[in-house]
Amino acid sequence: MVKHILIVDDVEFNLDFESKLIHTFLNDIKMKADVKTAKSVAEAINMIDEYPPFDAIIIDMNLPDGSGVDVAKAARERHPKTRLAALTIYPNEYEKERPYFDLFMKKPIMIDSFQQNFLKLLQV
Repeated sequence: MVKHILIVDDVEFNLDFESKLIHTFLNDIKMKADVKTAKSVAEAINMIDEYPPFDAIIIDMNLPDGSGVDVAKAARERHPKTRLAALTIYPNEYEKERPYFDLFMKKPIMIDSFQQNFLKLLQV
């Protein structure tokens, strides 16, 4: 089974790091990952429109052209079953946006908690 994942973050290092972690986590449980990345709200929304529904999207909340909430709203509108996680250093600041997200993940990324949260996000 292949899980289709989108990571939205404007920092290349974060995209690479999260992508490698996701591939490792899923490989450990005998699943494959098709991980796509986007560096902006506009790019993420284009990918949501262009590709079949993602199983999960991990969204940095501070992007150069808007908020991760903008991505979450677009994803919810187009594909309500896609699981959404906000990735932020300040999760309490986004509490009012909780209806758009299935999970909040805290920065900086700690591998064990990221793995637990990611697997919870995918419901595996």
